[in-house]
Amino acid sequence: MESAAAVSLAAAARGAGAPLVFGVIADAQYADIDPKGSRFYRGSLAKIRAAAEEFNRRRVAFVLNLGDTIDRDYASFDAALDAFRAIEAPVRHLPGNHDFEVDDAQKAKVPAKLGLKARYTSFAHADVRFLMLDGTELGPAPHPAGSDARRAADERVAALRAEGLKQAVPWGGGIGAAQLAWMERECDAAGKAGERVVCACHYPVWPDDVHNLFNDAEVRALAKRRREIVAWLAGHNHKGAFGEFDGVPCLTFRGMVETADTNAFAVVAVHADRMELSGFGREPSRTLRFRT
Repeated sequence: MESAAAVSLAAAARGAGAPLVFGVIADAQYADIDPKGSRFYRGSLAKIRAAAEEFNRRRVAFVLNLGDTIDRDYASFDAALDAFRAIEAPVRHLPGNHDFEVDDAQKAKVPAKLGLKARYTSFAHADVRFLMLDGTELGPAPHPAGSDARRAADERVAALRAEGLKQAVPWGGGIGAAQLAWMERECDAAGKAGERVVCACHYPVWPDDVHNLFNDAEVRALAKRRREIVAWLAGHNHKGAFGEFDGVPCLTFRGMVETADTNAFAVVAVHADRMELSGFGREPSRTLRFRT
């Protein structure tokens, strides 16, 4: 959580009419490898630094990195995270499936490398509580080959595929029962504190798509029931997407790794009834209105 002093200052700023402003990056997928198709892995370092210049100019409160900081290889983190250090504001990293495309012996080190004390967590800024969710939890990617957890994840994917679930793929993921219960408790706390809840996850839940969480319907049901939740922010689908369910706007940000020289990132301003998103490069600008 943010310090009490930081929350107090931010709340005072909002009370004076200043919106909460933060930055967003998704799917930088840096690696020191040649381009493949539309993905230009090395180019992400320059794109991160270009985004940093804009974030610093706008004096954003923080930056959400929605996962897939790297494409592969644990050593890729050093260069990628060094580029992120050009951002003056705190950077909140999420785990993505590609972040675990490392040697089995290094998979357990990934969360700490991203500065995560826990795989899912929350923080509050002004009257907004951000739930930083671990969508990789039920997928194969975080687990070493031959481990009980990997066998269980592989069996889960196979069973879901047999049921015809299109997002039942090895690079997919889902949110487990304990994390769902934690989301409920966070919503309880947010409601008591008069906070709105924004969910941030590497994986989308809407619109219906092959990139979504395994249990997207279950998560949507929770969000529909918990009126504190006002938005879902995701990455993973590099083309981006937008949709609403029960008045909850769900935005999938476009992947930074795509194209040789066109960037993709955003600056978001949170108002009482909406988010105003200023997109850069391939990311379009748009308004996300909160349900009432």
